[in-house]
Amino acid sequence: MKHPRLTLASLATLALCAALSRPDPAASAMDDAGRAFLASLTDEQRERCSFAFSDEERTAWAYLPGDRQGLRIGDLDSDARAQFTLLMQSALSTSGYFKAEGVMTLEGVLRELQPDANRDPGKYAITVFGDPGEGPWAWTLEGHHLSINITAHADDARSTPLMIGVAPAIVRDGPHAGLRVMGAELDAARALIHSLDAKQRAAAQLKETRPTDVVMKPARSEAFPTEGILASALDDSQRAALHDLIAEYTGNLTPQRARAEEARLHAASPDALRFAFTGDATTGILYYRVTSGSTSFEYAAIGTDPNHAHALWRDLDQDFGLDLLREHISKDH
Repeated sequence: MKHPRLTLASLATLALCAALSRPDPAASAMDDAGRAFLASLTDEQRERCSFAFSDEERTAWAYLPGDRQGLRIGDLDSDARAQFTLLMQSALSTSGYFKAEGVMTLEGVLRELQPDANRDPGKYAITVFGDPGEGPWAWTLEGHHLSINITAHADDARSTPLMIGVAPAIVRDGPHAGLRVMGAELDAARALIHSLDAKQRAAAQLKETRPTDVVMKPARSEAFPTEGILASALDDSQRAALHDLIAEYTGNLTPQRARAEEARLHAASPDALRFAFTGDATTGILYYRVTSGSTSFEYAAIGTDPNHAHALWRDLDQDFGLDLLREHISKDH
């Protein structure tokens, strides 16, 4: 008997099922790292960063300068800081971890360029919601240009919203000269845009005025309209470039989590995955987004400054573990 021929779409679906059915070893590692981090704190510090899982603060996020609830990273002693590093590395890839540390380093660079007592790498706030490994729990690291929101339950985890911003995008002077925390997100988009022919470029070009910041901000609760060029309208090398761009965002996570997220996008309808941009890729005064249903990856140069940029990954179906918690609630009832 002949077996049915597997199409690329069916192969992607199989890959998605395989990726999602395997327990994520990072999830149990994160439980352990969360417990170790909390154990490294003083009672007063633990009280400052610990919240009930149901607390409204869990789904409150921002990336602008300002004070946050929680425990400041600068208040950790060397042991607690090392334990928090392990917690970060349990959820983030090497690349994602260094981007997060790089954003905090840039806050110190920015303080030198624009003297302001509020620009302090030690002000980034840590919060833990619930008890690691005891039902659903979450942790966050947040401050200027950074919002990491990790939700874990059983053997799975979710990692959006995930916001990374840079200013300066390239450090020109001083001990960090040459540091380019978020360069790959721009370079990968440039490669894709420059590969488009005139017809493809017209299809990808947004008709709206260039957004001067990411659009999918905390107050936004609806998906983007279907704009931009379809992935199915790209040739093989261009589709590879598009997935390289996506990988700059998903690749901030541990490898297995990144593979699962990429498999979801590969398994999507050919008419779901789109790329859209506006602005100037050469100068970097650029806005682009990749969308697929509720998932979006955005990059925006802020105002007319190519040396100040924000990159944001959101998934309205998965933000703050929404889908995991829906399954948890249904099982409990």
